[in-house]
Amino acid sequence: MLGIRTKISKFLYQRKFQKNKLKLDIKNKNILITGGNSGIGLALTKNLLALNNKVISTYREDGKNLIAINDKNLSIIKLDQSDINNFNDFEKKIEDGAIDVIFNCAGVFGGSFEEQEVENIDFNKFQKVLLVNSISILNIIKIILNNKKKSKLELIINISSNAGSIYHNKDGNAYIYRTSKSALNSITKNLSIDLNKKFGTTVFAIDPGNTKSGMNPGGYIETDNCAKLIIDLITTNSELNGKFVNLLGKEILW
Repeated sequence: MLGIRTKISKFLYQRKFQKNKLKLDIKNKNILITGGNSGIGLALTKNLLALNNKVISTYREDGKNLIAINDKNLSIIKLDQSDINNFNDFEKKIEDGAIDVIFNCAGVFGGSFEEQEVENIDFNKFQKVLLVNSISILNIIKIILNNKKKSKLELIINISSNAGSIYHNKDGNAYIYRTSKSALNSITKNLSIDLNKKFGTTVFAIDPGNTKSGMNPGGYIETDNCAKLIIDLITTNSELNGKFVNLLGKEILW
């Protein structure tokens, strides 16, 4: 059972992210969600389908949770983002469809904290985590921008982590995960300048906080609530481009 301090901490954390009224007003869009078979990606897939959007959702190994949704507006693509040469099928399947919004949710942690101590780093694993959490996102955007059917690309949301903030790093360790998320933040900032200038695209990074997921099974925020807060944020806040924010839109220092 949870100790009383943990219960109080959980209650106060959940209360901080409570909103009485959510404006879930993103409709009739063509949306791509990576890492859609579990966690935040799955919750976003379900919520955005319920709002009458067409969704393409990717998965790495097992797509059973996506298959179970059984919605005519959902397309499912297998995509292992740890292999940069593994995007041919993805490219073919999206080449005839325009994409308006991208949620980059695919992410891996990179092993235990002990495995991510500097003395124990596995650099093959490090490379794969960098590909999944940051570098492959550039490839996805490159493919979409070079589609036969030009996408509008109104909005790109990168699911980052407070662990990627250099300013807030007071604990060290987790070299693999921290570096991958710092790289994602850097990519986000760069894209927010280039794509906004060329196409008017809004690009920002969000820290989902202590949300329950495969990487964080003891999280305080349910994934469905997290997804709703993200959707509410993008439908109520028009000044997100180039920012790194929490679920309520409060800026986090890079």
